Amino acid sequence: MPKVLTATLTLMLLLALLLGGCASVVPGDEPAAVHPAPPSPPAEPEAPAEPERVDPEPPVAQDPEPVPPAAEPAVEEAFEVTEEVFERTFSEVEQTIEELNGIIARRDYQRWLDYLTPEYRRTYSDPQILREISQMPILQRNEIELESLRDYFEWVVGPSRANARLDDLRFLRDDQVEAIMVVRGQPAILYLLRNVAGSWKVDVF
Repeated sequence: MPKVLTATLTLMLLLALLLGGCASVVPGDEPAAVHPAPPSPPAEPEAPAEPERVDPEPPVAQDPEPVPPAAEPAVEEAFEVTEEVFERTFSEVEQTIEELNGIIARRDYQRWLDYLTPEYRRTYSDPQILREISQMPILQRNEIELESLRDYFEWVVGPSRANARLDDLRFLRDDQVEAIMVVRGQPAILYLLRNVAGSWKVDVF
């Protein structure tokens, strides 16, 4: 047999083996038409995953505003007054506190001095008293050392009294009252006030 024919037959045999040997080639047969499989429908895009809900962290509790050691409730019994005196005094003290709120909000130190009794000025100018107040945690954390009445105004009165509100009065004498503000359901003394020549002044406890 010619070498070319032998080589051709060998090649065809190898090809048949490679294709699995399951198909015979018959001369003259047309290869069956191959129909491509219908294209699969495009996959629907996945809905974007909803962002994981993150609950807001609870607010960090703030330290209470510093209250000077002098702002302790007085132990004296309440002084009885008529309803008319109470209402008139309440109106006068409420106006005084509103004026103080504006002065403190503006950090108007000189104007603030006009609303103080001489005893108050003297007490909160005392170096020993100022050193004791400087031991308050909120002042120590901020490395604040009070050295003067102005320091006391800037670092204690300013942060704690700019938004005061009068809710009640407690008479200690006919010319001295405690101005009370209800905070979280509890009465808190804002000021001790004394009437000096017809004007209410911030007094020392």
